[in-house]
Amino acid sequence: MTKLQDALATLDQFMATRDSQSAITFHRGVEREALRVSRKDGRISQAAHPKALGSALTHPSITTDYSEALMEFITGVHSSVEGVIDELSEIHAYTNRVLDDMDECLWPGSMPCALESNAEVPIAYFGESNSGKLKRVYREGLSNRYGRIMQCIAGMHYNFSFSDDFWVFLADFHKVDISTSAALQAFKSEQYFALIRNFRRKSWILSLLFGASPAIDTSFLPAKPDKLSELGERTWAGQNATSLRMSNIGYQNKAQDGLFVCYNDVSTYIDTIKGALRTPYPAYQNLGVKVDDTYKQLSHNILQIENEYYSDIRPKRVTQSGEHPSAALQQRGVEYIEVRIMDLDPSSPIGMNPETLYFLDTFLMCCMLHGDEKLGMEECQHLRKAQQEIATHGRELDAEFEFGFGPVALREKANEVLAHMQEIANFLTKQTGNQAYVESVAMQQAKLTQPDTLPAAKLIEQCKTQGSYQEAMLEAGKQQQQGWLAQPLSDALIAKFEDWATTSIEEQAQIEASDEVDFDTFLEQYMRPQ
Repeated sequence: MTKLQDALATLDQFMATRDSQSAITFHRGVEREALRVSRKDGRISQAAHPKALGSALTHPSITTDYSEALMEFITGVHSSVEGVIDELSEIHAYTNRVLDDMDECLWPGSMPCALESNAEVPIAYFGESNSGKLKRVYREGLSNRYGRIMQCIAGMHYNFSFSDDFWVFLADFHKVDISTSAALQAFKSEQYFALIRNFRRKSWILSLLFGASPAIDTSFLPAKPDKLSELGERTWAGQNATSLRMSNIGYQNKAQDGLFVCYNDVSTYIDTIKGALRTPYPAYQNLGVKVDDTYKQLSHNILQIENEYYSDIRPKRVTQSGEHPSAALQQRGVEYIEVRIMDLDPSSPIGMNPETLYFLDTFLMCCMLHGDEKLGMEECQHLRKAQQEIATHGRELDAEFEFGFGPVALREKANEVLAHMQEIANFLTKQTGNQAYVESVAMQQAKLTQPDTLPAAKLIEQCKTQGSYQEAMLEAGKQQQQGWLAQPLSDALIAKFEDWATTSIEEQAQIEASDEVDFDTFLEQYMRPQ
């Protein structure tokens, strides 16, 4: 019996003893990003965040990310996949009606629309409060460090945690005493980091199976990379690419190349992040922080704030007012994890499908139960290289890749991971009676025998049919919006969003009126080490 099989057998006994499914009741929520573009020509919107959608600073579900035109939809925490999908659908249904009045729609792809220059991308505005200005200056820093065009890349983030009963089972399985709250939280943090290590060992399969950004508009880069070829008008594509978003063509950050974060230890992770927050970087020093009474960035260090660290997965803890994420982790431990590797699915009007979320639940359960071996420097480097190579030519399924233990054919390695996931899916379906777990894995197994059904392959065909990436995504965005507009909205739903908009604007005004110090003082206090 393997370690995974042993864990599942023990969990089966645990649940039978309690006559309860609560140990496999997962908690999840989604953040979906999407650019607002003109329906006429697919150009990025220059209009302010719609007032009908409330304040981007305080609205509970609708905000902006880097740009004023880069929307972010945030669901609450749900104990079912359907709960997430339903809430996200409500947000899209209402938002699309607001955008229809502006002759705009949502861009369905992860890689941005055609952009003439950095100046065309409006930085998000969050009002005149100190907290709003902090968000703005942070984004000014991103602009000056990396350029605005790169910050227009969009994705789907999946927030996930396990139930209380699951932790009781897992502690018993590992023979760990969690009789005190401190011991329980320390155990949770250690095990979430074990999950993250296994995620990093396997996350390449998510790019392979769900990557949907094999093409870019030519305006995204100043020159065509050697690894891409011309595909119709104004489009560069990797013929066998899966996710250029997750390659070095997407998020690029040379300053962070020296950060070695392999998640072997909670305290080491926190120390590494805090070290980057304190360590000056020469190019950023040359920019200056406040020049001629204008802030260029929050600091001249490798990271301005923790969220600037790019990673395909993050350990998370809800922060208190004014608290830094690293301080929250250090003081109260890991609460949940945030999966950041997922491209938007351009074929879905909400950027994702239910079967994808069921697959992620199964995948994360597999990562948690698959051992807690530490990651060495050499394995980390192999995994990082393999992730990059699969992002740029992962649809070469019979090509060999190096994952740290010698070269292996990608199809063989993917089937190995999916076989382990099949065991988890079978268990979850047996326990819940929900066939969606088994079906979600079977759908991905089928892609390995029919690679033309991979999302990246489908997007390439769309680009060929429409003549360019720009035209393909604009046409998809307009069709999706028409689908939303054809669905009636209840009076109760309209009233809910109208109330949220009004309340959020009032809350922003209250925050602005309550500031007691000037921004310079506020920033100096905020940037102090915690």
